[in-house]
Amino acid sequence: MELKNTRIAALGDSITRGFDGTVNLRYNYPQYLAKYYNTSVVNLGLNGATIYNDLEKQIENIKSSRYDVIILMIGTNDYGHLDVPLVDIVSKMTSLVRRLISTHPHSKIFASLPLPRYDNDKNASDVIRYADYTFNELLDKLSTIYSAFQIPYIDWRHYHSEFITDFNFKDMYQDQHVHPNAYTYRRLAFYIGDFIQNH
Repeated sequence: MELKNTRIAALGDSITRGFDGTVNLRYNYPQYLAKYYNTSVVNLGLNGATIYNDLEKQIENIKSSRYDVIILMIGTNDYGHLDVPLVDIVSKMTSLVRRLISTHPHSKIFASLPLPRYDNDKNASDVIRYADYTFNELLDKLSTIYSAFQIPYIDWRHYHSEFITDFNFKDMYQDQHVHPNAYTYRRLAFYIGDFIQNH
């Protein structure tokens, strides 16, 4: 779809907010998205946000507003910070996506799976954190939910898989962990915008 002159809501966590591990950057991915694609983007990202505790409020906050596009990018903090079983996160996300669709029937919804994360200098893909599941298992479950609702989504394990890797993450992440630097946010905006325009 053509992004020019559309109204977009970006929901998510610190990656949407534009946090680099120390400060919230003025130029974040929603800001670059608006600039490069000549569109209007409302940034609703919240540092530390989780599907389980925070996404419901973000959806509630936009229920009376009209958007052409809504972008979901959330989940890394559920894995990284919560001791909540994956089945409960899946259940919550399923009900919230259903609610988002019903309250915004005219909006086109897109999703991005969380970016690759590196905890203690190690790729987190197959590591179990506080609950009994790996980061990859979370990504797989989110993929299943988005597919079930026919929401086009970005899976960074396959889409521009060269973007953030085991070999470059220290250069791409300001905190060498999970938060992009300004350059990475700029590229993230290009990749998300390009994905939307091709769907």
